[in-house]
Parts: sequence; structure tokens; C-alpha cells
Amino acid sequence: MTRDDAERLNVVFLQIVSRRDETAAFVQEKGDKAEWHLYRKAVGSAMAGVFELAEGLWARFPDLKPEQLGGTYQVDLLIYEPRFY
Repeated sequence: MTRDDAERLNVVFLQIVSRRDETAAFVQEKGDKAEWHLYRKAVGSAMAGVFELAEGLWARFPDLKPEQLGGTYQVDLLIYEPRFY
């Protein structure tokens, strides 16, 4: 995999995590407490899987680890558009 390929994959990982965050905020606002508790647990598990994949990518290409997570990669916020919620 080239660095360009890795960066494309990295952007997808970041988009997936962002979408999960958005859906969690949506369910927290719109759902009841029980629904929110179950959803939060499921989303947490899904995010852990994505981060496991991303960590492998960042180990190979450390310059792709986002600043928000202690790396140096500056995320273009436009990758998150359009917003779901």
C-alpha cells in the first residue's frame, strides 16, 4: 500500500468514526435512556473495531495519525460534509 492509498483509507476511518458520533448524538437526543444505553454500547464496540484497524495503519504510516489523537495529521474538516445531524 502506498502512502496515498493509506491516506485515502485513513480518511474513510475518520469519516466512519464521525458518522458514529453523529448517530450517537442523534439517538441520545431522540431516544429514551434504555435505547441510548444500548446504542452507546454498540457504537462503542463498532468504534473500537475501527480504531483497531486505524492503529495498524498509523503504526505503518505514523504521519497519518490525527492531531486530535496525538499525531501530526491535520484533518480537513470538509471530509465530514455533509453532516447527518
